[in-house]
Amino acid sequence: MPVTLPKRFLPRRSGCEAERLTDGCYGGASLLRLWSSVDCSRVELPSDLLVGTLDSLMVRATALSDDLSRVDLVIESVVRKIERQFHDLNKGDQALTVDGGLLLFFSWDEAKHPHRRPLPEIVSIIQSSVGKIEEELKQLSTRYAEKKQQLIGLQRKKGGNLMVANLTDVLTPDIVSPSDFVNTEYLQTLVVIVPKTLEEQWLLEYAQLGDQIAEYGPKGARGNVRGSPVVPGSSRKLLEEGDSAVYTVTLLKGQYQPGFVDKEGNFEAGSTVDYVEEFKTRAKEKRFVVREFTFDPTSHASNEEAIAELEVEVDRLWSALIRWCKAHFGETFIAWMHIKVRMDAPGSSVVGGLWDGEAD
Repeated sequence: MPVTLPKRFLPRRSGCEAERLTDGCYGGASLLRLWSSVDCSRVELPSDLLVGTLDSLMVRATALSDDLSRVDLVIESVVRKIERQFHDLNKGDQALTVDGGLLLFFSWDEAKHPHRRPLPEIVSIIQSSVGKIEEELKQLSTRYAEKKQQLIGLQRKKGGNLMVANLTDVLTPDIVSPSDFVNTEYLQTLVVIVPKTLEEQWLLEYAQLGDQIAEYGPKGARGNVRGSPVVPGSSRKLLEEGDSAVYTVTLLKGQYQPGFVDKEGNFEAGSTVDYVEEFKTRAKEKRFVVREFTFDPTSHASNEEAIAELEVEVDRLWSALIRWCKAHFGETFIAWMHIKVRMDAPGSSVVGGLWDGEAD
């Protein structure tokens, strides 16, 4: 019997070869007239496929036809998924094949699909097998995508602009040292990203930023005198890169407000007023971005190691997924062929290519 396939799965043949290929096929002359779009290959089927009586076939024809058509579409979608995944990963030096080559011949796989079984059982086995392949593809592709995204994220932070870059990869031990940062009970050094176009403004105004944040009044009337929490003269430029520069600035962390007894005689506990968060807000209004950073001389090496490990892991997953696609494309395609053959086998024109699974 003949079976038609997309030409990308078959080699182009000359006219005389086409005649030999279709010689003995049903409708060979018609296929030759359609040679520009399809090819014809031989298919070997068991001679005693279950066909069933005409009455039994007609009773279940509609239901089976719908089921088989649905399964056909489902399996084709899995074949296409594997194909798309492979081409997304392929670097142009590999190709998908069926049984290690081009599909020029099909023979029923008796070991996997004994032909004397009823059609619904054969279809169920094939569908279950392909379903497991689809689930495995989903798991492998998801894991690869997650690891690749993690790697891209680390690389972007490493090489991005100063607004988003990982500062541990920027402020390395050869640029800064522990003495550049103060972190005591009362003082804290912050890292600020300043656009180059605003550097002059920063140097002129940083000491006055948030001039209503801190309270400097005498005891009992602290709020009468207010000013900026910034330590004058504390800003220092560390480096510049692209269109931004990195500065440090030191400021008061906050101030403790003592508790008191209200008019009703209830004691209100004291609290600490945070100056740092308020300063960040005031700086942002001026387009100066305060970045979180804690100096650790070992963190830069740790990030480099993390990137190197992820690169190895992504490459391993890529290779494994490529091999998996090459191995399972042929398996899934052959399973699809079994469904196609069951739909298009001799006698199928009576009921749309279906068997009920009952003997004559």
